[in-house]
Amino acid sequence: MANIEYSPSQHCTTLCLNKEETKALIPLIRRALKKALVKEDKYRDIHESGEASERQETKLMKCEDEVSMLDGLLSLAKELVK
Repeated sequence: MANIEYSPSQHCTTLCLNKEETKALIPLIRRALKKALVKEDKYRDIHESGEASERQETKLMKCEDEVSMLDGLLSLAKELVK
């Protein structure tokens, strides 16, 4: 039985899976991470140009949190599959 736990400040994600289920989820987590990285790059570019609104700054922070969470989940899932 595999177990992934992650507790960011806003929400808590827990997955209890066997190795086969974890292997099946890894590509989905990678895909979600890739999309989150694209969104983060978009808002970071706006931020670095100095033209970001408050809403875009908030969106950047949320994207950074999402990337961090997904990256952590992916790392833990890879460890559990080994």
